Amino acid sequence: MPYRRNWPLVPSVERVVQLTGRTDLRNLEASGELALADLLLSASNTIYDRIQHVHKIAPERLKNPEVYENAVAWQFLAVLAEAGSLGDELAEPLHASVDRYFKVDPILVPDEPVATEGLPEVANATDPPFGSVFGGGP
Repeated sequence: MPYRRNWPLVPSVERVVQLTGRTDLRNLEASGELALADLLLSASNTIYDRIQHVHKIAPERLKNPEVYENAVAWQFLAVLAEAGSLGDELAEPLHASVDRYFKVDPILVPDEPVATEGLPEVANATDPPFGSVFGGGP
């Protein structure tokens, strides 16, 4: 599935917990003050925009958008820290983690279609079945 704007790359808080190891996130939404799904979407859009501006590529062309899941998860935590929802935790170390996980090698879908049909490669055309079983050419 391509990476699209306004579509969360990390689908749930449970996935953020898996990626970051932070188990203290489960009760944040219970108070009703935070809509974590909206915050996940915002973090995903931030990384989407950063891919466009830093890598100068369209994120829809990524074959492996999942390599940016960690960056989205840590961006999510950084925004929570900035809002004070993670207690006294500072946002700067979390932003440093975003930067660390943002430095990945994306694989892009080629601009032009790649031919999937054509002639097979033949290593030695004089070997059977192309050549005679008794040696020599056809």
